[in-house]
Amino acid sequence: MIDHTHPARRPGPDGGGFGAVLRTSSQRAARFLESPDSTRALEDLRWSLGEVQAACDAFAGRQDPPTVPLTDTLERWLASATRCLDPYRRLLEEHRRTTGAGDRDPAEECADYLGTLHNVHEETDRCLRTLVNRRDGIPPARASARMVAARTAHQGVARRALRVLPPGDARRDQWRYLDAFLTQRLAEYGAASHAELTRARDEAKELRRPGSVLDDDVRAHLREIASSLTMYIDTGADPSRTTGLAAGVLDHRANWLASPGSPLAAARFGGELFRAVQLGVAVEGLGLRDAVEALEAALRDMDDEAPERPEVLTVRALAHAQSVAVDVSADRDVDVALRQLDAVRALLPPDHEHMLNLLLVQGQLLTSRADHTGSLSDIRSALTLLRRVRAGQLADPLNRLYADAAFASTHLRFHFHAGSDDADCTGTGDDAGPAEHRAGHSARTHEQMRLYADEARTMAAEREGQAVEVLALILQMLGGALLLAAAYPDGPGAGPHRGAARDELVAEARQVMADSLARTAEESPYWAGRELHHRIAALTHERTRSGDAATVRGHIDALGRLAERPDVVARPALQEIIRAAHSYASDSGSGARTVVSRADTLRALEARRAAQPHAVHAAAVEVRMHLARTYRTDGGPPAAAGPLGALLTAGRRHLGRGTRSGGADRRRARELGIEVLGMLARRVLVQDVAADAVLTAERAGALSREIAGWCVQDGAYEEAVGALERGRALALHTEMAGTDVRARLTGLGHADLAGRWHDWRTAARASRTGDRAAVPPVPGTPWDPYVEHPLPDQLGVAVRKVLEEHGALDELIGPPSVPDIAAALRRTGADELVHLLPAGSGPASGGALRVGSDGRVRWSALPGLAATAHLDEYLIALESLLTSPGSPEAAREWRTRLDELCDWAGSAVIGPLEGQLGPWRGPGRVPRLVLVPLGPLAAVPWSAARTGGRTAGRRRLAADGLVLSTAPSARMFAATAARPPVRAADSALLLLGLTGKEIGVSSSRGLDRLYGNTRLLTPDAKREGDTRPETILAEIGRACGEHGIVDISAHLMPDPSDSWRSHLVFGDTRPGTRTGADVDRLSVQTIAARRFPVPPAGPGLCVSLASCINSLPRRHHDESFTMAAAFLAGGASSVLGSLWPVRLHATALLDLLFHHRLREGDAPAHALRTAQLWMLDPARSVAAAFPRSVHPAATELLGLLLAAGRDPADPALWAGLVAVGR
Repeated sequence: MIDHTHPARRPGPDGGGFGAVLRTSSQRAARFLESPDSTRALEDLRWSLGEVQAACDAFAGRQDPPTVPLTDTLERWLASATRCLDPYRRLLEEHRRTTGAGDRDPAEECADYLGTLHNVHEETDRCLRTLVNRRDGIPPARASARMVAARTAHQGVARRALRVLPPGDARRDQWRYLDAFLTQRLAEYGAASHAELTRARDEAKELRRPGSVLDDDVRAHLREIASSLTMYIDTGADPSRTTGLAAGVLDHRANWLASPGSPLAAARFGGELFRAVQLGVAVEGLGLRDAVEALEAALRDMDDEAPERPEVLTVRALAHAQSVAVDVSADRDVDVALRQLDAVRALLPPDHEHMLNLLLVQGQLLTSRADHTGSLSDIRSALTLLRRVRAGQLADPLNRLYADAAFASTHLRFHFHAGSDDADCTGTGDDAGPAEHRAGHSARTHEQMRLYADEARTMAAEREGQAVEVLALILQMLGGALLLAAAYPDGPGAGPHRGAARDELVAEARQVMADSLARTAEESPYWAGRELHHRIAALTHERTRSGDAATVRGHIDALGRLAERPDVVARPALQEIIRAAHSYASDSGSGARTVVSRADTLRALEARRAAQPHAVHAAAVEVRMHLARTYRTDGGPPAAAGPLGALLTAGRRHLGRGTRSGGADRRRARELGIEVLGMLARRVLVQDVAADAVLTAERAGALSREIAGWCVQDGAYEEAVGALERGRALALHTEMAGTDVRARLTGLGHADLAGRWHDWRTAARASRTGDRAAVPPVPGTPWDPYVEHPLPDQLGVAVRKVLEEHGALDELIGPPSVPDIAAALRRTGADELVHLLPAGSGPASGGALRVGSDGRVRWSALPGLAATAHLDEYLIALESLLTSPGSPEAAREWRTRLDELCDWAGSAVIGPLEGQLGPWRGPGRVPRLVLVPLGPLAAVPWSAARTGGRTAGRRRLAADGLVLSTAPSARMFAATAARPPVRAADSALLLLGLTGKEIGVSSSRGLDRLYGNTRLLTPDAKREGDTRPETILAEIGRACGEHGIVDISAHLMPDPSDSWRSHLVFGDTRPGTRTGADVDRLSVQTIAARRFPVPPAGPGLCVSLASCINSLPRRHHDESFTMAAAFLAGGASSVLGSLWPVRLHATALLDLLFHHRLREGDAPAHALRTAQLWMLDPARSVAAAFPRSVHPAATELLGLLLAAGRDPADPALWAGLVAVGR
């Protein structure tokens, strides 16, 4: 009679669904007509039957799964479905009339009709529930009213039946069950009063009495109904209240155990247990894993088309994500959790009630995944997501505070991973903010965190007993972030008062973590993590204020006990972290100096390394560096691994620190250091964009110098070269290796992965957010985070794993060998490649590591590098010049500091080196060096270094006795040496981006006369072509096959801190002249990703860049991701670059003479030296140096220079140009 609509019901023999319901009604009516007494008004009856059948067919066709009516038809559908029952009602009435007194009870007939009407409502409810959890369904803002209205009408049917059926009728129990169930459904939307809830609960309990006519499935469902109604009564339908929650969870668990095949029983238990955990309610040892298992069981048994499935998927994803976060799971588990969250985002409407929680959890997991894989794009994605969440309208102050705290914590973590306070956290392309706007981010975030912590305490007082766990979680996020800030060298604790600032941060973190812990039940799965942070903060705080030894010892012992808690033992990764913290704290002692067993420390660290042999994440890097540094000493362990370990060991003393350990130990330290550099190179490979690759690689530069210092100290010079190269220009090399990676993957049978990786890198370089089709926003529609913020792909990780499995990765990212470098030197006619190490980069720093063309490696100590005052002052003056381009004062200060720098460079470096180059000198032969200056030494104009003595009536310079060129790295130099050399040519491609009066003093005008055949591209396309990027790239490609000579006269727009985002500008950039859309831009990343078609037999590609500071990064010196280096990565053999803003007259003059010498057959480095020496010569003559065709242009340029009162011999006019490459 009644389809009791237990949500887990199986389809009946007629297939279920509304069509089947109407068919049943039609068949019942047909049986009435077949009775012997049904002879009157037969035609009318048959007409009624036909109408029922027509309605039945129409709705069956519309309703059969998986089709669900659209939302705008639901009300009409319900009304039509109700009306289609009218023929059935008339059939019943006709049957009574034709059979006289009637052999059926009117109440029974009415109940049959209402039972069918109930099925109509039930089908409507199923459709509504499906559409509420669907992206193209009912908007969440309208869902509650729609569901309440429909369920209220449905409950009216049940109560109408109860009014019709007599008190003793057994069928009343079926309708009472339905009434109680509908009260539970209304309670889901807060539409049932306390009295209604109590009555329905009592009804559900009473209906389960022994001897009930209801079957076992219905009785089991009544048990679930009673449990749910009890929880609604206890909490007042407020999900943040915890009254009776533990008992309710156990009731639901008992229900599930009693009905193990019921997916909704499993789902209710899992969902309520997850809610209990979130609210900090302990439930007899049950935790997140139990919740996830129950929800997984529900999904296994639940029909794929069940309306409840999206809701269960959502709760499962959230519970699993929390479980992964709490357990400190491996990266594969984090990735699974993220993909579950992303799949749910794809199902739910953008403004669904769960969406905020999904986004916040996803942001936190993305940051966690970044800790594992090292991909900054994950943290960047989390920041973007959280930034957008905060920009929305968060009505609940608690949600607003949660979002604010999550953003502040993630923001600080990004800067920690990026390694600097002004790293670009807003974008990866031209959308990023200027560096001056980004400075101080961490300090401002610290102030925000302090305010958020106070707000959380205030809110906790106002919401006594409510949202306790949420507030504890907020405080935990803030406390952990404050600890990170204290350990972060470039964060809010940086500066001249770092010690005091750090102590303040630690004190605040201790208080915030204490507040968090006070709001956490000891049985909570979150307790262990919060106690860990609290103990670290407390220990650090006690030591900074010289706390008593007993208190310190108490915190250390507490960490030891924490590591052995049963719930911690069950989470090995978390236990390892706690044990490490306990080890660091114990090493530091309880107040007095403690002598640590070095052997025990080494064994423990080697075990930690062995446990993660293939990891590349930050913690694995820190463990290996900690181990390596321990091997380098005879005392206790040096700086601890990770920021929190560093806090625990701050200020401790060890016996024998800095003494040399045994030979085997020193060798093991070098091996570990090389291993660390390889790990960092692997992390660079997985970055989406150059921005993140450069930031990730930055740390490798500093570590490579430290490890190379160990090698030099031990006399392992070849190892030192390899160490330095493993930390140089990693991001640039990754761009260069892109084509090789694609080819290698294809060769290994992974062509599909190769194609996807190529498309992914291309999209990332174009600053696209992902590969989901962008949907144009519709006015009035909610923000759709699934479309706008796709989950960052992990293709880089997949590529790295495939290459590692086949042993192909080391070949792609490994450094060149010393024999390879020596062969490259011989091929190019160079004598030595010299790595210049700045002072302070290790135990053997401040010197030159020299690889000779004879295959020998030499070390030259340069003590003068330790006096860095002149270099520091010059860098400050250069930055002032760049930020105040029109300031005469800045220009004068820069020239003064440049003059001092040239003196220092000669006395500290070039002078001592020249005395050691005897083997390379000979009659008429000048030694040629390829310099690889590390760190800030990249800013020095080495050709202008004053080496002492005089020549031609002036002070002698490095250019007088040496041929100098530079290279971003030995690897890059070896790559260019393998390319064909630059050849003399009569043709050239000229790219002129200057406009107006600047054209008259550009090198293009003179070069057009110098070369017999030129092709000139300008923004206005007055000659051969325009300067759109695609045109330029195509023309350079054509030039490669013809002559290989390209000259670019254009402004370079450098980013204040990130050279990888610089671009050449073709067009008038003066304010008010042209719009940004009219200016053509060619970016560094575009060039670096290009592979110009240089013929193997030559000629080689030579690019001269007459633009500002295109060969010096203003930051990230060891990466050298500049425009000049980008052309090398793209296939050029040689590039003419610059170290500072060039003066057009002087640059055009030098450029003209440089190209003339190229046409005469000089190699680029020799051609530049000749041009620079001409500028230095007081007797310089245009007629003697230049061909007749360009005499007018050269004379004019020189005259303009002299008329401006400038001395051509001034290093500011010529020393900034450098030859880069072979």
